[in-house]
Amino acid sequence: MENDNISPSSSESKLPLIVGILGFALGAAGLVLGIKAKGAAQTAGEEAAAAKASVAELGATIASKANAADVQAVSADLAATKQATEANEKALAEQIAALQKVASAPKATKSADGKSGAAAGPGEHVVAKGETLGSIAKKAGISLKAIQDLNPGVDSNKLKIGQKLKTK
Repeated sequence: MENDNISPSSSESKLPLIVGILGFALGAAGLVLGIKAKGAAQTAGEEAAAAKASVAELGATIASKANAADVQAVSADLAATKQATEANEKALAEQIAALQKVASAPKATKSADGKSGAAAGPGEHVVAKGETLGSIAKKAGISLKAIQDLNPGVDSNKLKIGQKLKTK
């Protein structure tokens, strides 16, 4: 029979704290990257606005000093530049949206051995270092027999860190 007792001094009781700290660190890193991306986008937008103002000023200066043919040629170049700027702004907006989507997406978890793994979904549990089938059943609020019935191919003596088990 397995030992279902959890000692307060065991590393198992520290695992939720470690996982919580890791989750907090990943969230903070994502937030910092998002803030940096927003700042870069804002700077790029300000630079684009300044460039538009310079183009308008230059266009006005040229119009007052050049002949009609030159003005038309420069006007065509300005229109092409404006079109390229608008395309760049659209691409930048799409990249910002993609970054925001990535920043808000669920993050992969790390198991106790440091390897990346998928997060447990509803009715699942990802085995962590030091866990037994009995301790997992206790955490899930089900009996040892119930977890064994839900996971018939799982050998309780050969649990692997990161292994997914059904709990419902």
